Formats: sequence, C-alpha cells, structure tokens
Amino acid sequence: MEIRSGVYVRSVGSCLPPRASTRQAVDEGLYEADDLEQMGLTGTLVAGDVSPAHMATAAAATALERAGVTSAELDCVIHSSVFQPGPDGWSLPGYTLRELGGGKASVIELRTGCSGMLSAMELAVGQLTGAQGHTSVLLTAADHMGVWLKRWPSDVYLPGDAGSALLLSSVGGFARVRSINSGTVPQLERMNRGDEPLHPPGPRGLVDLRARHASVTEHMAEREAANLMAGLNTELAELSIAEAGIKTSDISRVVYHNMAGFIVEFFLSQIGATLEQSAWEFGRTVGHMGCSDQAVALEHLLLTDGLAPGDHVMLCGASAGFATVCAVLEILDVPSWPAPAPAPTPVAA
Repeated sequence: MEIRSGVYVRSVGSCLPPRASTRQAVDEGLYEADDLEQMGLTGTLVAGDVSPAHMATAAAATALERAGVTSAELDCVIHSSVFQPGPDGWSLPGYTLRELGGGKASVIELRTGCSGMLSAMELAVGQLTGAQGHTSVLLTAADHMGVWLKRWPSDVYLPGDAGSALLLSSVGGFARVRSINSGTVPQLERMNRGDEPLHPPGPRGLVDLRARHASVTEHMAEREAANLMAGLNTELAELSIAEAGIKTSDISRVVYHNMAGFIVEFFLSQIGATLEQSAWEFGRTVGHMGCSDQAVALEHLLLTDGLAPGDHVMLCGASAGFATVCAVLEILDVPSWPAPAPAPTPVAA
C-alpha cells in the first residue's frame, strides 16, 4: 500500500527491564555453550514481577511525553501482544488509556503474534487517511515471555520481555510512513497450533513452540517452511520499496526480529540487504520481545545516532498465521530526546 497522504511517526517509547547475560546463563547451567556460539545471542530482558500492563503503559507515557501530547488528544489506542497480557476478557488498552490520564479514544486489541505492532500500524494508516479522519493513534505492545516460554531454550531466539509504543499522526513527526504491506502463508498456520485441540483450549502454562513447529516441519522438505516465510517477506519487502518510490540500495536500515544472526542474515539476504544494515548488534543483547522488536530497535537507532534525515528504514515482522508485514519509513528528523539510560546490570533469569 503506497501511502500518499501524510502519515507520520511522531514519537516512540519503550520500557526495557534488566538484561540477563547468556554467558552467565551458561555458567549457571541454564543455557548450552554450543548455542551461545552458534546463535550469537548475548542476552535477553527479564521483567520479573513487572506486568505487561505496566510495561505498555510506561512505554506509552514516554511516547506521549516526547510528543508533547496528552491522552485526551488521542483518537485511538491499539495494543498488540503475542500472549494474553492479563485476566481473560479484560482490555489492556482501556487500562493504559485510564492510566495515562483518560480520554475518549477508541481502543482495539490485536493478537496477531510477533508482527502485531506492524499490523497495528497498517490498521492505523487506514484510520489516519480514511473516513475516520483520525489525527493521533497510539500503538502499544508488551509481553512477559517468561510466563509462557522457557527462558533459555535451545532455539534460534531467546524470549525477552519489554513494552513499546509508537505515536502515529497525520500532522507531522520525525518519520513519514511511505508504504506498508502485509500477507499470509496459511499453509503454515499450524506451526503455532501444533496438534493441540481447537476447543476447549488447554490449561495455561508453558508453551512448547518447538513441538508445535515440528508438527508441521517434520512433514516438509528441509527448509521448505523457511523458504515459504522468506519468499513472502521478500515479496512484501520489494513491493513496499517500490511503492515508497525508492530502490533497495536506498534502504539504510532493515529491522527484523531479534533472532540468531544466521536467521536474520538469511532473511535480509533475500532482499539484498546485509546483517550490518540491521539492528542485530543491539537485538542480540535484548532477546526477541514479541511485538516490540521493531519499535525498540527504531528507538535505539534514533538515540544512538544510527539514523539521519533522508534515511529510509524498513521494518519487517512475521508471526503466527503465518502472517508477514513490511513497512518503509523515511526519516525526516532525528529528535533531540535525552540519551538512553546506561544498560542495566545483568541479572540471573
């Protein structure tokens, strides 16, 4: 979708818990030394007793403060998460709006998996350019992965906890959303369901995603699933680049999920990008934060002089379904927000 009307990212915020070191996890017998070498992941964020609601609200408060906007000025709040963020049947975005000071914004909650923040962006584009005539939409995301997943799996990512927020606007911001596209590979839907019954749902507890994935991939040719995922990501990335009116060589940064280096490198190579163009050096330290990877990486690049006016940034995400979203941002200005706080002291998981 080429975005001809003005849709801007006005601000971004995050809530990042303390970091746990993979080296320390190896020393404590929690993580395999071979995985440390193969995956290249150096840490992940651990929220402890901090709730997804707290992380989402804290990130949103930062985004509003940076934009000089109050909650009463918001037209909509869209929250995304991979897992249920609190009591069943409860609205986290309604809670966030109340905690921020209230207002009359509509609230929406998305559960589309790890690309949720980008799916919310696509939805917000329609609100900001269409019949609703919105001028300010707040996107939030948060997950406490440790409640649902083993913290130190032998896998291509480490679950990380975080909250994030993006404030989208039709009146201006530091980046313009030039294009965004999404699609699905439905034959991979079962990867996040496995052999579990659809009804009634099983009891809450740790989710074995590797077993669920194996129920699909063991019946496929080697790398077939990966190639299907990469094929859709490439198609959407190339379409988004073309609709942004630029070439692949004009992309300064590509942000993908925080996974093992060889995974990120594989997906980027399909669109002619390199690992050096990504935010992986940062992402490898914080873990895969569900829906928050892209927003947190964007904030990190802004705060550490990783971007400049005129740069184009591609944000790519994928999730259960199997759904994929790609967006292209044009950096118009680098905000003069305070420098990030020093990295937290590593903690045990």
